[in-house]
Amino acid sequence: MLDLDSYLLRAFLTVAEIGTVNGAAAKLHRTQAAVSMQIRKLEELVGVTLFSRSSKGLELTAHGQIMVAYAREIVVLSDEVGRRLTGKILQGRIRLGVVEDFAASRLIDILRDFRAQNPKVDIDIIVEPNRRLAEMFEEGKLDLVVCDITVLNRKPILIWTEYLTWVVRSDFVVDASRPLPVIMFDESCPWNVRTIATLSQRNIKWKTACVASTLVAMATAVRVGIGVGPMLEATIPEGCRALDKAADLPGAVRIEIGFYAQSEASEGVRYLVEFVSRHTAMADRP
Repeated sequence: MLDLDSYLLRAFLTVAEIGTVNGAAAKLHRTQAAVSMQIRKLEELVGVTLFSRSSKGLELTAHGQIMVAYAREIVVLSDEVGRRLTGKILQGRIRLGVVEDFAASRLIDILRDFRAQNPKVDIDIIVEPNRRLAEMFEEGKLDLVVCDITVLNRKPILIWTEYLTWVVRSDFVVDASRPLPVIMFDESCPWNVRTIATLSQRNIKWKTACVASTLVAMATAVRVGIGVGPMLEATIPEGCRALDKAADLPGAVRIEIGFYAQSEASEGVRYLVEFVSRHTAMADRP
């Protein structure tokens, strides 16, 4: 039976998050040698290699990726037990920035469960475009941010891979003899380039029928019947449908959403990070 020390697991999770032993040691206020020893001890305990070296630093091995999910769960449960036994209640305010499309889908259930367990933690949810969220995070105006990974030059704690499907009003008929009318993102949106690339991959003739700067604008344009628009499946409005996956129609647009936290964070912020990480790992676990 494995006896996994949460002290070792915290060091492991910090190295996995930052990507270097030096960075993890600074965050944990320990020496590099101490953190390296903890990682070696954990690897000896579980009997597998958890990290591999690359030009970017340390990267999780396949075994390490499996370990992350369980390590987060163990650490969060350990913290919860401590709070319950001591009667300590988390309090404070968290400033969470989220790109609009994502706020309307995956995070809802996670934040609902977090609030149910921590009613004294207030959460400000700031919804802005990707680039604006990155600016606010860099300026220290946000504690946590969920945005496209291309707009922040930092390593995210988590990455969600999502796909934008092509959505039309239910009675919309694609006329193959004419350019496909596309509802395009604002040019400042990082998803714009990927959307155009997806159209180009299949040599589809298309035209910009409308430019939508927000999810509401995109959904409205689709419902009006202006054309086809790329949307997350969870945000498809009523009375609309995703296009069939035919060879003469554009394929799904792959995007990657990152979850970032300020290095100097409050206890409430740190716990929400672990809570989101834990619930995401549980949801993605086979």
